[in-house]
Amino acid sequence: MFSAMIEGGHLICLADGYKADELKRIRKEHVFYCPACRQQLDLKVGDIRLHHFAHKPDSVCPVPHEPESRYHLKGKQLLYEWFKKEGLSPVVEPYLKQIRQRPDLLVDGGERKIAVEFQCANLNNTEYRQRSAGFLSLGIDPFWIIGGNRLKRLSNGFFQLSGFHWQFSKGDVMPPRLVFFCPDQKAFLILEHLIPFLTNKTSASMRFLPLQQTKLYGLISLKSRSPLQFNGWKRNVLSFRTIPRRFLSKESKQIAALFYERFHIPLPLFPSEVFLPVSSGYIFVQPVYVWQGYLYLFFMKRPSFRLQSAVAYTNQLIRSNRLKLRWNKREKAADAVGEYVRLLHEKGFFIKEKDVYFPRWPAPAEQRLEELLKRDARYFSE
Repeated sequence: MFSAMIEGGHLICLADGYKADELKRIRKEHVFYCPACRQQLDLKVGDIRLHHFAHKPDSVCPVPHEPESRYHLKGKQLLYEWFKKEGLSPVVEPYLKQIRQRPDLLVDGGERKIAVEFQCANLNNTEYRQRSAGFLSLGIDPFWIIGGNRLKRLSNGFFQLSGFHWQFSKGDVMPPRLVFFCPDQKAFLILEHLIPFLTNKTSASMRFLPLQQTKLYGLISLKSRSPLQFNGWKRNVLSFRTIPRRFLSKESKQIAALFYERFHIPLPLFPSEVFLPVSSGYIFVQPVYVWQGYLYLFFMKRPSFRLQSAVAYTNQLIRSNRLKLRWNKREKAADAVGEYVRLLHEKGFFIKEKDVYFPRWPAPAEQRLEELLKRDARYFSE
């Protein structure tokens, strides 16, 4: 932590740029206390890690405190300096007594204050919700910035995103986006156009924003500034078809069993139509071939259907827990179904007469991989 109290209740903030010699002198002259628990702190002055305060090993503080990494401390200091340059009067680690919380930074956003949390370590969803709700109860908007050390790029245009990442995408803001900050690169990384392929594998567009060239409005603006792209989607479908999977989730096994029972085709040979990159598909937790697979079975069981019936069927799947939503937003699930149906229509899979859709092709017979790859090329041309 960067902030501590000294005698008389005065605060000292190490993010203001103290030199090592100056801090060693101050350490001899003062005793430092935690603003939250009032227990004594140690001032760590070193050449490897940034200067910081630390609770003594046996201390008990109402605000959870874990050892902060150099990466986190450096990021917090750079963000403090950036907000200060932006004229937003940042305060480092203020203790909010009413909710017993201490955000990394509290900045003046004009009409409302903003609590900035630079999250580099694991955080479960319960704690995330409690901390966010605490800030909101005081009329403070939480702004979560994920440490760049938590961003793993898998291939061109694909990233490994888990529930840890998705919780920060704010289900009340659509389409979702994620904000990362890397203190080593001194840059923000914005992930937009999030389209899950597998449970932990998501296609996304990434923007790289150097810290000193970025304004707060450009960072928090909901307007997507990166192009929608599907680079690598076809390659990932190919990988799915040709590389054996070591582990299948319960949902994947269920849809695989249904397809084999109906069409006698194994999971790697699923039709191209259940791998479509639907931009609203982020609402579903399951892989793309699971939620689209259920709808595909629905389409192929009847000679025709209306969009409303497909949406009603999806809601039935949600109620029975065969499909899970990332947020409790049924309207977004309906958007995804509508987008999926329209995309299949554009690809020629459906014929549409007024508001009724008719599948153009019969149910798939077992196909050879070569035939499927040609079909994939038509569906996923980049």
